[in-house]
Formats: sequence, structure tokens, C-alpha cells
Amino acid sequence: MSSDHISSQPDTTGNKEYGTVSFNTICNLCSLGCAINLTFEQNEIVGIKGANGLINDNGRICNQPLFGYKAVTKGNRITTPLLRKNGRLEPVDWDEAFNVLHDKVVNGDPREKAFFAGARLTNEEQYLVMKLSRACAYSNNIGSFHYLGRGTGYTKLSRANIPFAELTEAGIIYIIGSEVESDNPMAAYFIFNNQQELKIPVEFITLDPQSKLIDKADKHLVIKSYFHFIKAVNHYIVSHELEDKVYINNLVENFEDYKKTLLSLNINDLQIASGVSGEIIEKFALEYLREPKAVLVFSENNLSGHTCGEIFNLALLTGKHGRTGAGLMLLKENNNSHGLHDIGVMWNLGPGATPWDDPFQRSTIQFHWRSNDLPVDKGCTFHTLSDSGYRSLFIFGEDPIGCAIDKDRIKSMLAKSSFIMVQDYTLTETAKLANLVLPASFPYETGGTFTNCQRVIQKVDKRTKSPLTYDSWKQLEELLSLSGYDRFETIDDVTFEIASLLPKFCTSSKLLFKVNDNDNYNPLFNAGADSIRYIAAKSGLKS
Repeated sequence: MSSDHISSQPDTTGNKEYGTVSFNTICNLCSLGCAINLTFEQNEIVGIKGANGLINDNGRICNQPLFGYKAVTKGNRITTPLLRKNGRLEPVDWDEAFNVLHDKVVNGDPREKAFFAGARLTNEEQYLVMKLSRACAYSNNIGSFHYLGRGTGYTKLSRANIPFAELTEAGIIYIIGSEVESDNPMAAYFIFNNQQELKIPVEFITLDPQSKLIDKADKHLVIKSYFHFIKAVNHYIVSHELEDKVYINNLVENFEDYKKTLLSLNINDLQIASGVSGEIIEKFALEYLREPKAVLVFSENNLSGHTCGEIFNLALLTGKHGRTGAGLMLLKENNNSHGLHDIGVMWNLGPGATPWDDPFQRSTIQFHWRSNDLPVDKGCTFHTLSDSGYRSLFIFGEDPIGCAIDKDRIKSMLAKSSFIMVQDYTLTETAKLANLVLPASFPYETGGTFTNCQRVIQKVDKRTKSPLTYDSWKQLEELLSLSGYDRFETIDDVTFEIASLLPKFCTSSKLLFKVNDNDNYNPLFNAGADSIRYIAAKSGLKS
């Protein structure tokens, strides 16, 4: 992994009389992590423009941050805790809020508590939420609404994502189901700018015959199922023994298991479900095989975990994964979706995306946390939430009701809980249902790190003072300290603690095929359950 660090030297225009300040930071409204410049006046954003960064070295940005950031700084931001009393949310002091929350965290059945961390939180905030759940509440019900009900198929798919700069070396770019212009506008800019200037052909595969990308692509293919189409392509390659045997023998571990599962499926059934003929599948497979520098662009927003896994398998079968100017570009929905995996904000993962039930890693964590017993049970599932198995919900940086595809369904599920805590910038629809609401701070008010869709760790410095007495991570630190854990002097100390828990060696250098035989597309939320991302997306702005 590499890193990008926005300079810690303040870039200010010192108009003290009017409180004007300008500085560079990282946009957290999609998974690319472009550098932006924000200008504040009287604690309100009055100007947003691009800055030269690792991703957008020409200073270009899309229009989404213009609406998303301004919307949460126009007087509706929460700055004090709110506690429900007599049916109404009323301001309370921090001590009362912490005492109520600490009582709910440490008391009661751990199996009846669930902790949710948003995909826009910094790595450090995600880590502290995970630690609060496992070390203080002794609950393994840790997760994110961002991935709720979607399985674990997205894990470790972007380990060798092609950098945006290498798109200039591609022979062809395939966009599979990703509406990049609306979801990741800067990625669309890179793709279609190379198409225009370098004549790199773009082929678009979609379920939507009305998609605007059809007119921009050189070729397009309308299908009925992404999963069955890619599965059929892989079936054709393996059944005709066209896979890259040298690549697989050297770098991939479980080909025989994958082959057995794949060939057990009926190719005619796959073709019918895909919505295209066997001839089209054969043509696509052969064209992809013949181009050594083919890039597959796809996104978690539009595809299931199993479909993304099957695209990953396609790159492995053909030996393109990890090669310069070829392979995969997996676009994630929110700026720190990748952090949820790497930090271990999932019941089956620990820091470093290691298996949570791995005894060696767990012993390391227990030593650092001074804990003799950490939970290992399976938890934080959609079915348990649906069945009102969680009496207490702790939601950090997510708005599942406001972003729900079926709001009534999600609202009724959450309403079954007897206690809900929400930490967010504004009084979101989820916060309005909560028993306790804590205000949240922006990354540029606290500092921290993000991990973008290409596994680049981007450090964001504290550039302006937060209006909160306790910033987001300080609130979590306070709760941990009430359970006997040491305080951190700075946010960087949290980063160092995360680093101390990462695996010290790699148990296997080989890749693994994703083995599955069914689709698992189950979208529940828009914009990754992130309120400001949803606000920006609803604006309909394009780059």
C-alpha cells in the first residue's frame, strides 16, 4: 500500500475580521479521494474547488462535493448531545450523555447489542468503534449498514487494483454495470479522457438499455444478469481449457475447487439467465483473452458480492490480475469502504482483514487490549436485525432510514430496538428516531486517514477547529476510558495502535478463486447509507 499526505502546513487566507480560512483536504464523497480546497467564512463553507492531489494531480474535481459539503454547514449541524426525554430529543451536557451511553455499552447481554460504523468514518474512528464493541461491550455484533445483508464477497477483491495512471497503458477498458458518471465522476473522467485523447476503446456492459453511458462507449452490450454473464464467460474459458495455466499454477491456490463448482453448472442455463446467446459469450471471452492489457472496471454499488468475485475470477483465469496496464479497477461506494475491511469492522474480520477467529492474531489483540476474553460468535446479521434480536443499536456515521431503498421496512426494523444511539453531523431521519444523538466532527477538524478504492492510505490533517467540545474520536476515547482503557494523546496514536495489531507476516502469498454458484444481489441502501453522500447524489450533479 502507498500513501498520500495532504501537507500539514496550513493554507490560509487570514481574514480574521470575517473569520475566513482556506485549506486543502481530501474529499470524502466517493472512494477515489480527490484533493479539494475548502474556504470557510463564519464556520460556513463558502467556496470549494479542486487542489492538486495524488488522484487529481491537475486539480480537477466533480460537482458532488459542492452540494454535499455546503448542505451540512448551513445552520443545521448538531453541536451538542441530544437525549430523548418525555418523547422529545433535548440538549444535555456531555457527562450525562457519556454516562447514559457507557451504561448501555457495558451492561446487558452482549448478544443483544449491535455496533455499526459508517464507510465515511476515518480508519481511526472505525477502529475505535470496533474496539468499543469487542473490548467494552464484549459483543462481536460489529458491522456497517453499508454492507449489511450483502455477504462477505467484496473482501480482498481490490488487493491489486490498477492505478488510474495506468489506464493510459490499457488496450481496452470494459465497464461492467458501473454508472461511473454519477457514482464516481472522476473515474469516468479518467476513462473517457483516455478514450478521446489516446483512442483507448471502451466497451460498456449493462442491464439498462437507457443508460447514458451507451452513447459514450465505443461498443455496448445489454444483458439481463451480470452474475450469469460473467459466470458463463468463465465457464467457456475453463471448459475450453483457455485459462492461463502458468499464472494459475504459480499464483493461485484453489483452481481445482473452483473448476469443479463452475463446471457443475449448466452452460445453457447460464446463457439463458444472462440474456445473451452462446455466440455473444464466446465472442466476448475470446476478445478479452486476446487483449493482454484489458481492464475491467466495476463497482460495488451496482453489483453483488458474488458478481464482483466472479469478475475477480475472470482476471485470475486469464492472468491479467496485477499486471501493469491490465486487470481490475473495483470502485467502492464511499470514501472509506475499504477501511471497513482493513480495520475489521465485520464480525468475521480483525485488523488487517485477518480472520477474527485466527488464534494467533486474537492473542496479539488480547495482549494489546489487556483482555482475556474477546467474543468470537457470528454476529451483526441482517436476519437478526429483522427479527428484533438487537435491543441496543449504536450507529456511528450512517443514516440507514434516510438512505433506505424501502424506508418503511428499515424504520420498522430499527424501531423494534429499545435503545438507539446515533452519531452524525445533522439530525438525520435515523437520528430523529434515536434515544441519544451525538454530534460528529468532520475529518478536517480532527485528522486521521482514509483508504481509497486503490488501497492508498490518505492522511488528512486537522486544519480547522471543530465547534464540538468532544470530536467524534474523542467521544469514543471517552467511552473506552470509562472502561479502563488508556487515553490517546493525538489521533496519530490511534493510527499507531492499529499498526501494532496488523499481521507481522503473510501466511500465504497465493491468491484464491472466489467459489460460489448463486447471485446474492440485495441492495438495501442508497449511497452506502451515508447521509451527505446521498444528499450529493440526489442533486444529480455530474462532472
